[in-house]
Amino acid sequence: MSQDHEIQYVDINDLLLDPRNPRLPESIERTDREILGYMASQTSIEDLVSAIAQNGYFAGEPVIAVPHPSGSEKEGGDDTQKYVVVEGNRRLTAVKILQDIDIIEHPGLRLREIYDNAIHRPSTIPVIVRDSREAVIPYLGYRHITGVKEWEPLAKARYIFELFVLSSEADSPEDRYRFVAKQIGSRYDHIKRNLDALAAYRVIEENGYFGIPGLSESSIKFGVLMTAINDSNIGRYVGICEEDDNGDFFPVHPIINQGVIDVRNLYQLCRWIYEKKENGKSVLGESRNIRQLSHVLKNEKATKILIDGASLEYAHRQTEGVTEDLKQSLYEAEALISQAASVVAHVRYEDELLELARSMRENIKLIGNTLKDKQRQASEDDDAF
Repeated sequence: MSQDHEIQYVDINDLLLDPRNPRLPESIERTDREILGYMASQTSIEDLVSAIAQNGYFAGEPVIAVPHPSGSEKEGGDDTQKYVVVEGNRRLTAVKILQDIDIIEHPGLRLREIYDNAIHRPSTIPVIVRDSREAVIPYLGYRHITGVKEWEPLAKARYIFELFVLSSEADSPEDRYRFVAKQIGSRYDHIKRNLDALAAYRVIEENGYFGIPGLSESSIKFGVLMTAINDSNIGRYVGICEEDDNGDFFPVHPIINQGVIDVRNLYQLCRWIYEKKENGKSVLGESRNIRQLSHVLKNEKATKILIDGASLEYAHRQTEGVTEDLKQSLYEAEALISQAASVVAHVRYEDELLELARSMRENIKLIGNTLKDKQRQASEDDDAF
């Protein structure tokens, strides 16, 4: 089994689940039994077990493994070589279940039924053995980051960090991001965004998810956190980036120096994103409101109002961002009205259409009159000056 690319059939008892699997939560003990239990309960394993039980293991999907560093893990002096499966842990979990369902605690009724009626119970599976984990990691990126079997956002970020660790510490952070991007066919900014969010997540985790009810590794919406802190104003607020005297933002690379993160402000951000109020919604509400939050955090007065408990909508009204939002809405409305005007001659009459047109006319009048009043007030203020 010394050839890197040769497919070999290996006894599943000699194959170990990967304790460094990016999908595993930190709370799981890194033992084969604990990992298997997690994979069985949290990764929708039933369909995969059923497919293998009915059709056998597909030889065209070998798992990829590396030699276990200690060679053997068996007791009693058995010196059989062991392998850690770096790619294919769900498949290995499925065949281990088919060999002995009692290796997992409390299997569900469906899984028990699949096990009892299995036609195939593979004891060996095809394996490609590589010399080291480092030789396998780039392949994982093509499969689970940019490929068709994508991991969840947090697992992706953890994997990207594994690649980042392989880069040279002597290189600049930017060059290290580029190294990772090249390995998996991704972009520099995508890599940095993931690692920034992972650094913030680690602070959240270390602080017990800030005691926010219901927030945990399994419930946190990592993608929302990543989108939020990728915004320059929000990123500056939590210490992911800094702003110079010219108003330009520059990175501080928290994945290298986690201490740059402002823990107190990160706590506030997590409350706004994740803490549910009496109505069951957070201050942020939907992720599309991140733009409003960005405008608020750019304004010191609006930020204080939000911290003091005001709604995001109210705090946003205290910023210039509300003007930009109105402008964008008017441009979008103008485009849609122009489109409607181009086809109105070709539609049949309906009372509902006429009522909609009247309602729009009233709203347009209201907007126009309000803007005229503001124009008049601005002129009077100029004259007074």
